[in-house]
Amino acid sequence: MPNDTAGLNAYRAAQNQAQALTADPHRLIQLLFANLMMSLQKAKGFLERKQMSEKGKSITHAIEILLALDEAIDEEKGGELAANLRALYNYCIRQLIAANQECSMEKLEEVQRLMLEIKVAWDSIEGKTGDSDAAAAQ
Repeated sequence: MPNDTAGLNAYRAAQNQAQALTADPHRLIQLLFANLMMSLQKAKGFLERKQMSEKGKSITHAIEILLALDEAIDEEKGGELAANLRALYNYCIRQLIAANQECSMEKLEEVQRLMLEIKVAWDSIEGKTGDSDAAAAQ
């Protein structure tokens, strides 16, 4: 039986790209958070299995997503909330770099916990605010 992993991965990538192309700004942030959580979970699994190269790739992907989330922040509209998010994203990036260097499950889990709180909060505002409010919080 042929290995369908490559085909499945290609399908998922195309599906994610199609969602991103048609998504509103709020949905794009949700997609970033979903992918961030998946990358963090993968990194933990790779660390447990001592697959260091794959762990590093997953952590690098998580850092890239955090950088994209940071780039999406509009401090003029978001004020103190935006500044706090920026500081949190930067803290998480530093923790991920350390987690990668130290092979620290604790640091991975800390980032996962912090980002899950933000993801849940972000998901809860869907449909409750206008686009300008959601954009400010980015």
